[in-house]
Amino acid sequence: MRLAPRLPAMLGGFLLALFPTQAIAQEPSEPTGQYYYTEYEQRWYGWQTLAVDVPSLAVFAIAQIQDKQAVSLGALGIFVAGSPVVHAMHRRPVPAMVSGFAHLLLPLGGYALERPIMPRIMPNSRTRARVSVAMTVGALAASALDVFVFAYEYRESQVEIQRNARWIPQVAFTATSAWVGWQVW
Repeated sequence: MRLAPRLPAMLGGFLLALFPTQAIAQEPSEPTGQYYYTEYEQRWYGWQTLAVDVPSLAVFAIAQIQDKQAVSLGALGIFVAGSPVVHAMHRRPVPAMVSGFAHLLLPLGGYALERPIMPRIMPNSRTRARVSVAMTVGALAASALDVFVFAYEYRESQVEIQRNARWIPQVAFTATSAWVGWQVW
């Protein structure tokens, strides 16, 4: 008798015996005559993060090439803090923290790759130009991650169905899909 195929079932039975579950019967509540359904909405606010990232990156790149270190550090600071502030204003703390780390670490990763990679790509350019390009590429990666992954806001709302509403069957066909369902009028 082989024990290996039966081991998951035996382990599951042991865990159920160890931690029993209880079903609680609930009395149905009185019908109020109002019926609701939940509507989910996804909203993109990436344009707000782009409104911070693009000008600060442009100022950073220009100031870095022209050897204006104070201006380039200020623009980099605005770049690192700007998008997390936008996420925080939308009450999304986890994307704000991840975005802040990405906006800090990806340009620094580009800077770290400047010495081994950039002389091969840009052999006749100055060090400032290579640093500017390497950090800007890392910053563009952080901005793209932010805009395409994190800059979505999800909302849900309860929509009341009127008592006298009519339910109408609906069938829809497109070139790539079909849909069958009910529509409330």
